[in-house]
Amino acid sequence: MDAYTLKKKKNSGEYHLFKGRMTEEGCTSQQLSVCGKMDKSESIENIFACEEEETARKKCAKIGRKVCSMCISHLYTSYLITDQHNSNS
Repeated sequence: MDAYTLKKKKNSGEYHLFKGRMTEEGCTSQQLSVCGKMDKSESIENIFACEEEETARKKCAKIGRKVCSMCISHLYTSYLITDQHNSNS
């Protein structure tokens, strides 16, 4: 199952989403953020970790403008595609 982690970037304070996988051993995340503008090594803290897509979307919405708009759009793009698919069924 996909999992998302929100990390705070050192030099800008902006938050970026990292996609990963939930496994039996725990949660993984990719080296680069969803938008490709942040590497994991640039993180100073996790805002949240290992959240499912819907929960990540809700938490990012509550945080607001600090979250990278390109990262957030990824969550809504996949949400809209899934929602449209379900509506057409």
